[in-house]
Amino acid sequence: MRVIAFLAPAIVVVAAVLLVAAAVTAGARRRRRASQMSARWAVRHYAIPGRGHTVVGVTLTDADGRVHGEHVVARIPDDAQDWQRDFIAARQEAEERAFHLNSDRPPIAG
Repeated sequence: MRVIAFLAPAIVVVAAVLLVAAAVTAGARRRRRASQMSARWAVRHYAIPGRGHTVVGVTLTDADGRVHGEHVVARIPDDAQDWQRDFIAARQEAEERAFHLNSDRPPIAG
């Protein structure tokens, strides 16, 4: 009888802990999914110090600024003969790519 008196509260506590853990995990999963679904593709360019080139691409960024994905369009060497022309062409390509990638994203509910 003492064993049952000990096991019953222990089982209730373990079940409660498991239910709370499942609820927290499901909530985090829903928030992460909503964050990814609201993310949009945008043009991005940056230089990596010491690498000698500029990267132009599109990144999938959510409202909080977290990056969920990236497509590199071009890597332009810093000493390219016509760096500005190459950079403008890469940005144009990135803008077109972002436009088309965003057309497949679900609309933002507002």
